[in-house]
Amino acid sequence: MLNIPEHLCQSNIVLLEAAGGNLTLPASALETAGLKNPRVFSDPAQGLPWLLENSWDLLLLDLDIPRPGGLEILSLLRKYLPESLPIIAVSTHRDIDSRRRALDFGVSDYLCKPVDIQEMLLRLRNHLSLWFTRIELDNERRLLEKRVEERTREVQRTTEMVIRCLVRVTEYRDNQSGHHMIRIGESAALLARAYGCRTPWVNQFRLAATMHDIGKVGIPDHVLLKPGPLDEEETLAMRQHVELGGQFLSEGSGNPLLQLGAEIARHHHEKWDGSGYPQGLKGDAIPLSARIVALCDVYDALRAARPFRQAWSAKEAQLLIREQAGRHFDPELVKLMDRQMFEAFENLRMIWSD
Repeated sequence: MLNIPEHLCQSNIVLLEAAGGNLTLPASALETAGLKNPRVFSDPAQGLPWLLENSWDLLLLDLDIPRPGGLEILSLLRKYLPESLPIIAVSTHRDIDSRRRALDFGVSDYLCKPVDIQEMLLRLRNHLSLWFTRIELDNERRLLEKRVEERTREVQRTTEMVIRCLVRVTEYRDNQSGHHMIRIGESAALLARAYGCRTPWVNQFRLAATMHDIGKVGIPDHVLLKPGPLDEEETLAMRQHVELGGQFLSEGSGNPLLQLGAEIARHHHEKWDGSGYPQGLKGDAIPLSARIVALCDVYDALRAARPFRQAWSAKEAQLLIREQAGRHFDPELVKLMDRQMFEAFENLRMIWSD
């Protein structure tokens, strides 16, 4: 008698036969071979529900069951249970068509009655070994996926911390509190979500939007920190921050987050009517990310006090936004903002106040 390896002896083996069937001998042979948990059902009305509701490792199925037929039972099991779960068919039919039909229905193996016990044990051992190897591989795969997910989250956290630091450096040079960038990220994410953008992109966009002015680190202090209006030469120098920001974030990087940040940094001063800079893009030629940030950036800038002017009231800022629909801003975004976003933006200003 073949002995089953110890690590397979706790397997849950089920035998399902018709009333008055002859699987008692195979069940006894399983116990003799060392398998500790064979379970025999001689009534499909009891066995089938048990198979569907409980965990098991291998089934010996008598295909000669009259009602419901063995193939019908097999089809139902394959519909609701893993395809890799081993099912060995047992039948009196020895012809090739019967074998092929059973295999087509999804049996893992086929034995003819009367069952040769030694052959049955050999095949059962092989299928159990394959089944538990597959389980072990699945467990290792899930563990590896978990580690990859943890590592990915760690990299994302590190990336976010580095970006936050870069943004704080930018705002420190621009004499701001650090909350302007956060408000732009949060308000841009709100508007993008309301526009119908997908959640993964919105989550990435929230962080990328905070980097829209990162190019200002390359602007000379006498221009960046000037308390009054800029002259023509200084204005040209200040406008360089969009190209600088795009270069800082895109050079040598295939990182999607930084690429999105570069897109925003380079194009958030473009205008819907084509009068913006640096490329004079018009309408939908301006990336959606930049169109959203442009709207959020102008509104937040108007609501903040500057050395050379007082903060605009919410009503004044909202009026300008409406007036600039189709000129400076995407008119669809302005409509969306007008319907539901102004109050949300003001709430963000309360949470992240300067």
